[in-house]
Amino acid sequence: MKILVADDSKTNLAIISTALEQLGHTVIATHSGEEAISEYEKNKPDLIILDVVMEGMSGFECASKIRAMNTEENWIPIIFLSASVDDQSISQGINAGGDDYLTKPFSQITLEAKIKAMQRIAEMKKKLLLTTEELKVLSSTDPLTGTYNRLQFEKSIKEKIATADRQNLTLGLLFIDLDHFKAINDTFGHNIGDLLIREVADRIKECVRIDDFIARIGGDEFVIMILDKDTAHTAEVVAKKILDKLAQPFTLENNTIRISSSIGLACYPYNGLTRDTLVQSADIAMYHAKELGRNNFQNYTNEMNQKYRRQVSLEQELRFALERSQLFIVYQPIYNLISKQIVGMEGLLRWKHNSFGIISPNIFIPIAEECGLIMQIGNWVLENVCQQGAKWNELGFDHFKLSVNLSAHQIHQNSFIDTLNSILIATKFSPRQLELELTEPSLVSFTNQLKTTITKLHDMGVNTTIDDFGTRYSSLSYLRSFPISSLKIDKEFLINIQHDVKNSIIVKSLISLAVNLNLNVIAEGIENDEQIQFLIINGCFLGQGYYLSKPISANDMTNLLMNESKSNINVIP
Repeated sequence: MKILVADDSKTNLAIISTALEQLGHTVIATHSGEEAISEYEKNKPDLIILDVVMEGMSGFECASKIRAMNTEENWIPIIFLSASVDDQSISQGINAGGDDYLTKPFSQITLEAKIKAMQRIAEMKKKLLLTTEELKVLSSTDPLTGTYNRLQFEKSIKEKIATADRQNLTLGLLFIDLDHFKAINDTFGHNIGDLLIREVADRIKECVRIDDFIARIGGDEFVIMILDKDTAHTAEVVAKKILDKLAQPFTLENNTIRISSSIGLACYPYNGLTRDTLVQSADIAMYHAKELGRNNFQNYTNEMNQKYRRQVSLEQELRFALERSQLFIVYQPIYNLISKQIVGMEGLLRWKHNSFGIISPNIFIPIAEECGLIMQIGNWVLENVCQQGAKWNELGFDHFKLSVNLSAHQIHQNSFIDTLNSILIATKFSPRQLELELTEPSLVSFTNQLKTTITKLHDMGVNTTIDDFGTRYSSLSYLRSFPISSLKIDKEFLINIQHDVKNSIIVKSLISLAVNLNLNVIAEGIENDEQIQFLIINGCFLGQGYYLSKPISANDMTNLLMNESKSNINVIP
């Protein structure tokens, strides 16, 4: 050990120095308290031995000053050297920062024992400090990604705001949320989900500077804090980098997964003067990015706040919509375009609120998905459509198929097949009359489990249709990999189809593709007879749209079916 000794007696200093050197220690010998403090600052010894009574500065004063210079990290044990020790001296020494006493004269054995005891105390103190530091790191770090955690974020954002005020900087806050992460977790399992989160964190780290703050604050949510003069510009640059990085495919245990993210940006002090308002602003901007189709970033605006408050209100109201009987189903007929006979119908969910009026599914379905209500609502729709289908069967109208839109959350649920089976048995509705419509985002996370689910539906007799084919993530692999029965051509391709060459080519190609793959093809959004004639000429014989019939209530649909049945009877010779 390196031991600092202070004693104004040359004889005593020589005796203790010699004894320490014989024990194998390095001695820094000083003759006064002032000299001891100076040498302490220069040499940082492992142990200090101070004579209590010295001219000028006493050992107690010297210890007190050294303790004032100490921190928890560089604590050093102090032993007082005294000719006699009483209770008052012990109390005074402890208060001054001492740890033990050595009485003069002392034996070599006593000296060695005292030093070993101090060594043990120092080592225990060191281990305690290391453990404390490790606990601090653990308490502030996300164990999965190595980034900071929510606790540290809430602490650091206050510090960052204070720093921004002191240094005349702005603080940029980025909220990052992975799109459809729950579906990936449900499909691939939590192990792959954790691997994905870890990879995402690593890619985010590549997009920021070393001083920027990153934290994982939820299952698939991250935040970044940036201090800068021109934070708004810097935050946008970072957001663009993150979107590009996360758009690149991930390969995890032989699974290729593509994801996207939605990012909200807010800036202190412009978008919030407190921690809570700034966080809320970034969160609102992130949800706005999701509403705009995901895979983008948005800067917070005051208009977003107003819209957000309405969204929160709608979410709360949606939680009571079922029990208040505000949700209902309308049915839009699907016609044979040549005979003009009904061959099927699509059940469409609607919400009529007492104050807000009719709310579009484009508004409330994403809310239901975000707040976890989609399974309950989706199962309610399936059950009610099957019940109504069974009633029409009892009336003799059993020649058509009933189609229902499925959420991606439903089709990726492990329990979906069992749930559907239970509904079909309870309602006594034939699975061969049921058609489930899947949007292309439902099929993006292609997995063996998803293929198994759709195959089981096919084996049950339930048909599956790809809705809005060609408008989003079109991939011919869906048609090759899944037992799909029908394609639906989106209404946007029918707009001005007689004169829009590109739309005309797209529709012809989709029809040809479906026919060659032995799939039914159904046109949506028909608005005029010219579109019907174009579709018939090019081989599409099924369609729906306001020109043929708007969505109507179940009672009105019953009357429509009865009138059609009477018309058919009348034309029989």
